[in-house]
Amino acid sequence: MAFDINNLFQELKNLKAIEFPRREITPISDDTPLIEILNKLGASDLPIIPVINKKDEYIGIITLRDLLFLFQRKHTSLHEAFHLQHMTEGYIAGELININLPVIYDDDSFERIIESMAKFQSSVLPRAPNRKEQISGLIYLKDIFTEIRNTLRKLISMEKEESNE
Repeated sequence: MAFDINNLFQELKNLKAIEFPRREITPISDDTPLIEILNKLGASDLPIIPVINKKDEYIGIITLRDLLFLFQRKHTSLHEAFHLQHMTEGYIAGELININLPVIYDDDSFERIIESMAKFQSSVLPRAPNRKEQISGLIYLKDIFTEIRNTLRKLISMEKEESNE
């Protein structure tokens, strides 16, 4: 008996963002100095930090890659960059934003999540419970693939049970 892939697509189509794990994160203000950003990213296993403005509105993200490129543009070696105190002075979060990823809300569809990840070539997106609340987490591509795998296993198991009856 062959597995019907259309069943998988139908199951996934019904998923909402709320069904995926929320990786908790606290956004930083757009006036956060570079040294604080480095400390926050260094103390976390998360690859990005969402940035908010004075009105608590999401304005973009800063990634580890953004910071690495900052050092590469300004200095010939990373070692030299970390030894120059002025490197951490004068830069604030609002100036370091490289990309403004879309926010995923709990009621967003599976389709919107994967389309956003594909469009922005990102394996992680900022997440908020709804459009009125602050970003409080991240949604990871890895979690989406875990859900696809789990859904596929469930459907295969159901089909096996039906064929044994």
